[in-house]
Amino acid sequence: MIQMLITILLALALDRFLPDRGGFQILNWYRDWAESIELRFNGGTRTQGVAAVLLALAPIILAIIVIRYALVRIAPVLGSLFDMLVLYLCLDLFRLGQTAVSVSEHLDQGDLAAANRDLGDLSGKMTSENTESGVAHAAVEAVLKQGNSLLIAPLFWFIMLGPGGAAAQRLVAILDKMWGHRNPRFAEFGWAAARLNDLLGWIPARLTAVSYAFMGSFEDALHCWRRQAGMWSDINSGPLLASGLGAMHMHHCEDTDSGDGTPTGGWSVVADSADIRRVIALVWRVLLFWFAVAVLIAAGRIFGLWVR
Repeated sequence: MIQMLITILLALALDRFLPDRGGFQILNWYRDWAESIELRFNGGTRTQGVAAVLLALAPIILAIIVIRYALVRIAPVLGSLFDMLVLYLCLDLFRLGQTAVSVSEHLDQGDLAAANRDLGDLSGKMTSENTESGVAHAAVEAVLKQGNSLLIAPLFWFIMLGPGGAAAQRLVAILDKMWGHRNPRFAEFGWAAARLNDLLGWIPARLTAVSYAFMGSFEDALHCWRRQAGMWSDINSGPLLASGLGAMHMHHCEDTDSGDGTPTGGWSVVADSADIRRVIALVWRVLLFWFAVAVLIAAGRIFGLWVR
Protein backbone atom coordinates (compact mmCIF):
# COMPACT_ATOMS: atom_id res chain seq x y z
CA MET A 1 0.00 0.00 0.00
CA ILE A 2 2.76 2.43 0.95
CA GLN A 3 4.72 1.61 -2.20
CA MET A 4 1.63 2.21 -4.35
CA LEU A 5 0.96 5.51 -2.56
CA ILE A 6 4.51 6.67 -3.25
CA THR A 7 4.17 5.65 -6.91
CA ILE A 8 0.96 7.67 -7.24
CA LEU A 9 2.50 10.72 -5.55
CA LEU A 10 5.53 10.62 -7.85
CA ALA A 11 3.29 10.30 -10.92
CA LEU A 12 1.25 13.29 -9.77
CA ALA A 13 4.45 15.24 -9.15
CA LEU A 14 5.63 14.49 -12.69
CA ASP A 15 2.26 15.58 -14.04
CA ARG A 16 2.66 18.84 -12.12
CA PHE A 17 6.20 19.66 -13.20
CA LEU A 18 6.21 18.06 -16.67
CA PRO A 19 2.62 18.53 -17.89
CA ASP A 20 3.71 18.56 -21.54
CA ARG A 21 5.42 15.16 -21.11
CA GLY A 22 8.69 16.69 -22.28
CA GLY A 23 7.29 16.93 -25.80
CA PHE A 24 6.76 13.15 -25.90
CA GLN A 25 3.24 13.09 -27.36
CA ILE A 26 2.56 9.38 -27.10
CA LEU A 27 -1.20 9.84 -27.00
CA ASN A 28 -1.08 11.79 -30.26
CA TRP A 29 0.75 8.84 -31.76
CA TYR A 30 -1.94 6.53 -30.41
CA ARG A 31 -4.69 8.65 -31.97
CA ASP A 32 -2.94 8.45 -35.33
CA TRP A 33 -2.64 4.67 -34.99
CA ALA A 34 -6.30 4.34 -33.98
CA GLU A 35 -7.33 6.43 -36.98
CA SER A 36 -5.38 4.14 -39.30
CA ILE A 37 -7.11 1.11 -37.74
CA GLU A 38 -10.51 2.72 -38.23
CA LEU A 39 -9.82 3.46 -41.89
CA ARG A 40 -9.00 -0.21 -42.48
CA PHE A 41 -11.69 -1.82 -40.33
CA ASN A 42 -14.73 0.46 -40.46
CA GLY A 43 -17.21 -1.31 -42.67
CA GLY A 44 -20.16 -0.16 -40.62
CA THR A 45 -20.69 -3.23 -38.41
CA ARG A 46 -20.36 -3.88 -34.68
CA THR A 47 -18.22 -6.96 -35.27
CA GLN A 48 -15.65 -4.85 -37.10
CA GLY A 49 -15.78 -2.34 -34.26
CA VAL A 50 -15.08 -5.05 -31.68
CA ALA A 51 -12.12 -6.31 -33.71
CA ALA A 52 -10.77 -2.77 -34.10
CA VAL A 53 -10.98 -2.13 -30.35
CA LEU A 54 -9.14 -5.37 -29.61
CA LEU A 55 -6.42 -4.52 -32.11
CA ALA A 56 -6.07 -1.01 -30.72
CA LEU A 57 -5.80 -2.19 -27.10
CA ALA A 58 -4.43 -5.72 -26.84
CA PRO A 59 -0.86 -5.17 -28.14
CA ILE A 60 -0.28 -2.17 -25.87
CA ILE A 61 -1.76 -3.72 -22.74
CA LEU A 62 0.14 -6.97 -23.37
CA ALA A 63 3.38 -5.05 -23.89
CA ILE A 64 2.87 -3.18 -20.59
CA ILE A 65 2.30 -6.45 -18.73
CA VAL A 66 5.33 -8.16 -20.28
CA ILE A 67 7.66 -5.19 -19.77
CA ARG A 68 6.59 -4.77 -16.16
CA TYR A 69 7.05 -8.48 -15.46
CA ALA A 70 10.56 -8.40 -16.95
CA LEU A 71 11.53 -5.29 -14.99
CA VAL A 72 10.26 -6.69 -11.70
CA ARG A 73 12.28 -9.85 -12.31
CA ILE A 74 15.40 -7.72 -12.79
CA ALA A 75 14.74 -5.43 -9.80
CA PRO A 76 11.47 -4.54 -8.04
CA VAL A 77 12.38 -0.86 -8.03
CA LEU A 78 12.43 -0.90 -11.83
CA GLY A 79 8.89 -2.24 -11.81
CA SER A 80 7.81 0.59 -9.51
CA LEU A 81 9.47 3.18 -11.74
CA PHE A 82 7.69 1.69 -14.75
CA ASP A 83 4.37 1.84 -12.89
CA MET A 84 5.00 5.50 -12.12
CA LEU A 85 5.83 6.28 -15.76
CA VAL A 86 2.71 4.60 -17.13
CA LEU A 87 0.44 6.27 -14.56
CA TYR A 88 2.08 9.64 -15.29
CA LEU A 89 1.24 9.22 -18.98
CA CYS A 90 -2.38 8.39 -18.08
CA LEU A 91 -2.95 11.36 -15.76
CA ASP A 92 -3.57 14.88 -17.03
CA LEU A 93 -4.70 16.87 -14.01
CA PHE A 94 -2.36 19.84 -14.25
CA ARG A 95 -3.09 20.47 -17.95
CA LEU A 96 -6.79 20.28 -17.13
CA GLY A 97 -6.35 22.96 -14.47
CA GLN A 98 -4.17 25.13 -16.70
CA THR A 99 -6.65 25.06 -19.56
CA ALA A 100 -9.61 25.78 -17.30
CA VAL A 101 -7.76 28.71 -15.72
CA SER A 102 -7.00 30.02 -19.20
CA VAL A 103 -10.71 29.94 -20.06
CA SER A 104 -11.44 31.82 -16.85
CA GLU A 105 -8.79 34.46 -17.54
CA HIS A 106 -10.03 35.08 -21.08
CA LEU A 107 -13.54 35.55 -19.75
CA ASP A 108 -12.23 38.07 -17.21
CA GLN A 109 -10.61 39.93 -20.12
CA GLY A 110 -13.80 39.79 -22.18
CA ASP A 111 -12.13 37.78 -24.95
CA LEU A 112 -14.93 35.38 -25.85
CA ALA A 113 -13.19 34.01 -28.96
CA ALA A 114 -10.06 33.02 -27.04
CA ALA A 115 -12.20 31.53 -24.26
CA ASN A 116 -14.01 29.40 -26.84
CA ARG A 117 -10.69 28.18 -28.25
CA ASP A 118 -9.50 27.12 -24.83
CA LEU A 119 -12.90 25.58 -24.10
CA GLY A 120 -12.43 23.43 -27.21
CA ASP A 121 -9.10 22.20 -25.82
CA LEU A 122 -10.75 21.58 -22.46
CA SER A 123 -13.74 19.61 -23.74
CA GLY A 124 -12.02 17.97 -26.71
CA LYS A 125 -14.60 19.18 -29.20
CA MET A 126 -15.29 22.31 -31.21
CA THR A 127 -17.43 24.82 -29.35
CA SER A 128 -19.06 28.10 -30.24
CA GLU A 129 -20.76 29.52 -27.18
CA ASN A 130 -22.22 32.96 -27.78
CA THR A 131 -22.17 34.26 -24.22
CA GLU A 132 -19.65 34.40 -21.39
CA SER A 133 -22.11 32.51 -19.19
CA GLY A 134 -22.43 29.78 -21.83
CA VAL A 135 -18.66 29.35 -21.98
CA ALA A 136 -18.44 29.23 -18.19
CA HIS A 137 -21.25 26.65 -17.98
CA ALA A 138 -19.57 24.45 -20.57
CA ALA A 139 -16.17 24.78 -18.86
CA VAL A 140 -17.59 23.78 -15.49
CA GLU A 141 -19.22 20.71 -17.02
CA ALA A 142 -16.02 19.76 -18.84
CA VAL A 143 -13.94 19.98 -15.65
CA LEU A 144 -16.46 17.92 -13.69
CA LYS A 145 -16.38 15.17 -16.31
CA GLN A 146 -12.65 15.22 -16.92
CA GLY A 147 -11.87 15.36 -13.23
CA ASN A 148 -13.09 11.79 -13.38
CA SER A 149 -11.65 10.62 -16.71
CA LEU A 150 -8.22 12.24 -16.28
CA LEU A 151 -7.73 11.72 -12.54
CA ILE A 152 -10.02 9.43 -10.55
CA ALA A 153 -10.65 6.77 -13.22
CA PRO A 154 -6.94 6.22 -14.05
CA LEU A 155 -6.10 6.09 -10.34
CA PHE A 156 -8.94 3.66 -9.65
CA TRP A 157 -7.90 1.21 -12.37
CA PHE A 158 -4.23 1.59 -11.45
CA ILE A 159 -5.05 0.56 -7.89
CA MET A 160 -7.27 -2.30 -9.09
CA LEU A 161 -5.23 -3.69 -12.00
CA GLY A 162 -1.89 -1.90 -12.03
CA PRO A 163 -0.43 0.06 -14.95
CA GLY A 164 -2.25 -2.08 -17.52
CA GLY A 165 -5.58 -1.11 -15.99
CA ALA A 166 -4.77 2.61 -15.99
CA ALA A 167 -3.56 2.43 -19.59
CA ALA A 168 -6.66 0.51 -20.70
CA GLN A 169 -8.97 3.12 -19.18
CA ARG A 170 -7.14 6.02 -20.81
CA LEU A 171 -6.88 4.40 -24.23
CA VAL A 172 -10.51 3.28 -24.23
CA ALA A 173 -11.57 6.84 -23.40
CA ILE A 174 -9.62 8.05 -26.46
CA LEU A 175 -11.22 5.40 -28.67
CA ASP A 176 -14.67 6.37 -27.44
CA LYS A 177 -13.99 10.01 -28.21
CA MET A 178 -12.82 9.10 -31.71
CA TRP A 179 -15.22 6.28 -32.57
CA GLY A 180 -18.14 6.62 -30.16
CA HIS A 181 -21.34 6.24 -32.19
CA ARG A 182 -22.38 9.88 -32.43
CA ASN A 183 -22.80 10.11 -36.21
CA PRO A 184 -23.76 7.75 -39.06
CA ARG A 185 -20.14 6.85 -39.81
CA PHE A 186 -19.69 5.34 -36.34
CA ALA A 187 -23.29 4.35 -35.60
CA GLU A 188 -22.42 0.64 -35.40
CA PHE A 189 -18.63 0.58 -35.65
CA GLY A 190 -18.24 2.78 -32.55
CA TRP A 191 -20.61 0.73 -30.38
CA ALA A 192 -17.89 -1.42 -28.80
CA ALA A 193 -15.65 1.54 -27.89
CA ALA A 194 -18.56 3.46 -26.38
CA ARG A 195 -19.86 0.53 -24.33
CA LEU A 196 -16.40 -0.43 -23.08
CA ASN A 197 -15.75 3.15 -22.01
CA ASP A 198 -19.10 3.20 -20.19
CA LEU A 199 -18.17 -0.04 -18.44
CA LEU A 200 -14.70 1.10 -17.33
CA GLY A 201 -16.07 4.45 -16.24
CA TRP A 202 -19.12 3.22 -14.32
CA ILE A 203 -17.58 2.69 -10.88
CA PRO A 204 -15.04 5.58 -11.03
CA ALA A 205 -17.75 8.03 -12.15
CA ARG A 206 -19.89 7.20 -9.15
CA LEU A 207 -16.93 7.35 -6.78
CA THR A 208 -16.15 10.78 -8.20
CA ALA A 209 -19.77 11.87 -7.88
CA VAL A 210 -19.78 10.82 -4.22
CA SER A 211 -16.48 12.66 -3.76
CA TYR A 212 -17.96 15.84 -5.23
CA ALA A 213 -20.76 15.52 -2.70
CA PHE A 214 -18.36 15.06 0.21
CA MET A 215 -16.21 18.00 -0.87
CA GLY A 216 -19.15 20.32 -1.63
CA SER A 217 -22.72 20.60 -0.46
CA PHE A 218 -23.45 16.97 0.35
CA GLU A 219 -27.22 17.21 0.69
CA ASP A 220 -27.69 19.28 -2.47
CA ALA A 221 -25.37 17.02 -4.46
CA LEU A 222 -27.23 13.84 -3.54
CA HIS A 223 -30.58 15.56 -4.10
CA CYS A 224 -29.61 16.62 -7.62
CA TRP A 225 -28.03 13.23 -8.33
CA ARG A 226 -31.20 11.42 -7.32
CA ARG A 227 -33.60 13.68 -9.21
CA GLN A 228 -31.72 14.89 -12.29
CA ALA A 229 -28.98 12.46 -13.28
CA GLY A 230 -31.30 11.30 -16.07
CA MET A 231 -31.10 14.70 -17.77
CA TRP A 232 -27.89 13.54 -19.46
CA SER A 233 -28.00 10.57 -21.82
CA ASP A 234 -24.49 9.41 -20.91
CA ILE A 235 -24.82 6.96 -18.02
CA ASN A 236 -21.62 8.25 -16.42
CA SER A 237 -21.93 11.97 -17.15
CA GLY A 238 -25.33 12.14 -15.44
CA PRO A 239 -24.14 11.33 -11.89
CA LEU A 240 -20.96 13.39 -12.34
CA LEU A 241 -22.72 16.54 -13.51
CA ALA A 242 -25.79 16.29 -11.30
CA SER A 243 -23.69 15.70 -8.18
CA GLY A 244 -20.98 18.21 -9.08
CA LEU A 245 -23.35 21.01 -10.01
CA GLY A 246 -25.45 20.34 -6.92
CA ALA A 247 -22.36 20.33 -4.73
CA MET A 248 -21.47 23.77 -6.11
CA HIS A 249 -25.01 25.14 -5.76
CA MET A 250 -25.12 25.68 -9.51
CA HIS A 251 -28.19 23.66 -10.45
CA HIS A 252 -31.87 23.91 -9.58
CA CYS A 253 -33.15 20.47 -8.65
CA GLU A 254 -36.69 21.02 -7.48
CA ASP A 255 -38.91 21.15 -10.57
CA THR A 256 -38.11 17.81 -12.11
CA ASP A 257 -41.44 16.74 -13.58
CA SER A 258 -42.36 18.02 -17.03
CA GLY A 259 -45.76 16.30 -16.91
CA ASP A 260 -44.70 13.21 -18.82
CA GLY A 261 -42.19 11.93 -16.27
CA THR A 262 -39.23 13.55 -18.01
CA PRO A 263 -36.85 15.36 -15.63
CA THR A 264 -36.46 19.05 -16.25
CA GLY A 265 -34.47 21.80 -14.65
CA GLY A 266 -31.83 24.34 -15.40
CA TRP A 267 -29.08 26.49 -14.05
CA SER A 268 -29.96 28.17 -10.79
CA VAL A 269 -27.11 30.67 -11.19
CA VAL A 270 -25.58 32.53 -14.10
CA ALA A 271 -22.12 30.99 -14.32
CA ASP A 272 -19.03 33.16 -14.64
CA SER A 273 -15.25 32.85 -14.52
CA ALA A 274 -15.29 32.48 -10.73
CA ASP A 275 -17.29 29.28 -11.05
CA ILE A 276 -14.58 27.80 -13.27
CA ARG A 277 -12.02 28.47 -10.56
CA ARG A 278 -14.39 26.97 -7.98
CA VAL A 279 -14.78 23.74 -9.93
CA ILE A 280 -10.99 23.42 -10.27
CA ALA A 281 -10.73 23.80 -6.48
CA LEU A 282 -13.42 21.12 -6.09
CA VAL A 283 -11.41 18.62 -8.15
CA TRP A 284 -8.29 19.35 -6.11
CA ARG A 285 -10.24 18.85 -2.87
CA VAL A 286 -11.38 15.47 -4.18
CA LEU A 287 -7.76 14.50 -4.84
CA LEU A 288 -6.71 15.60 -1.35
CA PHE A 289 -9.68 13.75 0.16
CA TRP A 290 -8.66 10.43 -1.38
CA PHE A 291 -5.02 11.07 -0.55
CA ALA A 292 -6.01 11.53 3.09
CA VAL A 293 -8.01 8.30 2.98
CA ALA A 294 -5.03 6.45 1.50
CA VAL A 295 -2.69 7.85 4.15
CA LEU A 296 -5.05 6.77 6.93
CA ILE A 297 -5.28 3.25 5.47
CA ALA A 298 -1.50 3.03 5.14
CA ALA A 299 -1.01 4.36 8.66
CA GLY A 300 -3.50 1.82 9.97
CA ARG A 301 -1.61 -1.02 8.32
CA ILE A 302 1.73 0.21 9.67
CA PHE A 303 0.27 0.52 13.16
CA GLY A 304 -1.25 -2.94 12.91
CA LEU A 305 2.07 -4.46 11.91
CA TRP A 306 3.83 -2.57 14.72
CA VAL A 307 1.33 -3.80 17.30
CA ARG A 308 1.85 -7.38 16.14
